[in-house]
Amino acid sequence: MSTLVNRLLRLAEDLIDAHPTSSAVKRRAVSTAYYAAFHALARVCADTLLGEDRRGNDAYEKVYRALDHGPLRNAFKAGPLMTAVALKQIGDLIVPLQNARMLADYAPPRVGFYQESEARDRVAEAREIVERLENLSEADRLTLTVQLIFKDRPR
Repeated sequence: MSTLVNRLLRLAEDLIDAHPTSSAVKRRAVSTAYYAAFHALARVCADTLLGEDRRGNDAYEKVYRALDHGPLRNAFKAGPLMTAVALKQIGDLIVPLQNARMLADYAPPRVGFYQESEARDRVAEAREIVERLENLSEADRLTLTVQLIFKDRPR
């Protein structure tokens, strides 16, 4: 697990631990957990296409930043990411987590927005996504990368 991803997950947990009754803090924790998973996905994509030894160069950053939230959600709704078991399991976790992040970031304030247990569940789901990404086969990593980074074009 990358240092950034690990620190984001730890931060999300620490936020909840420090302020378990604060709606704002739980919202921030859910958002942070999603971004930990998103960065883990971006790293898998860049590592798969360019290799870990290319980290830090411009090409690596370009591939890393090619991952986009909307296409990510759509990619997990059809095609190879729905048929490969390991990839479907990741999609089944990250799409709802992304929805939870969007609510956390954009929904109007209200009391009890997330219960403490719900926020902790979202952080645990982000951890599970990261673990599943780390255990993907090379073939699944390549499928995941191609489906997330490259647009489908009409034939």
